[in-house]
Amino acid sequence: MPKCSAPPFARRGAPDWRTHEVNWPYHEQSEFWQVGRTIWHLQRIGRGPIALLLHGTGAGTHSWAPIIPHLQDTFSLITVDLPGHGFTTAPPGYRPSLSNMTKSIAVLLRELNLTPDLFVGHSAGAAIAIRLAVTVEKPPQLLVSVNGALRPFPGLMRMVAPITAKAAAFGGLASHLVARNASGTARVENLVRNIGSDPSKIDINPYSILLQNRGHIQGALRMMAHWDLSGLPRDIQHLTAPTVFIAGANDRAVPPSVSEGAAGQVRAGTYFELASLGHLAHEEAPDSIASLIKQAWDRRGSKRENAQTA
Repeated sequence: MPKCSAPPFARRGAPDWRTHEVNWPYHEQSEFWQVGRTIWHLQRIGRGPIALLLHGTGAGTHSWAPIIPHLQDTFSLITVDLPGHGFTTAPPGYRPSLSNMTKSIAVLLRELNLTPDLFVGHSAGAAIAIRLAVTVEKPPQLLVSVNGALRPFPGLMRMVAPITAKAAAFGGLASHLVARNASGTARVENLVRNIGSDPSKIDINPYSILLQNRGHIQGALRMMAHWDLSGLPRDIQHLTAPTVFIAGANDRAVPPSVSEGAAGQVRAGTYFELASLGHLAHEEAPDSIASLIKQAWDRRGSKRENAQTA
């Protein structure tokens, strides 16, 4: 598997790494690997048991930058840009469904000879982490979901939302308009507020870079268009690893009840709800999220408990 040093992203639709490298969090730890027709951007930081961190729709490795200082002395952290997101390319015709995303990550881990001990997923990344945990040969010792997007849209929206996303995903003009309207610090800050998070506690710059790129926007919309969570409840019930579900009480993107309900379906499930935090809880309060992760790692295997924290 060849390691890439200067990927030709300008021809592949992803943001140009050579332009944005200097402003990208932990850019000095970035690596590029080609697996099949996909060029992956990943970062490896820290030491200890291997922890795989999976971001949500529309984000990238930068989403985990605030929590890295709190975890890098405990874990060897692996962060990746999902296919079509950030600086990872997606092959022509690639369908970024939950199953395909999971398979792609599994192939990458196998090619890199990595067997993570811990999976941490945010939003849609939590769904991928769960599917991965029940399909890999060696399950993780612990799984952590942060504001996991674990339920399909209810009722009519379940049918309408993917259709709308698909129309936008395959229309270049639509993705261009989304990118244009989302660019700019003020607009990104407004998007962050709309999902219940405090923009003053978030590094807005990486989001601004990504949301001005049509390739990234199109990748996120394609993921939404092909997303199908119908089999995820079964996956959750089949989890064998201790699983921690963390939710921000102010999350306006995914109701905390989704995480609380999922915790009740796992034999070794734990639920924590954090007051005053929104959908980007791990970026707003990285110390609090890291503390819960490390505590769960220390007590993994103990019986389920539910908790409410302020």
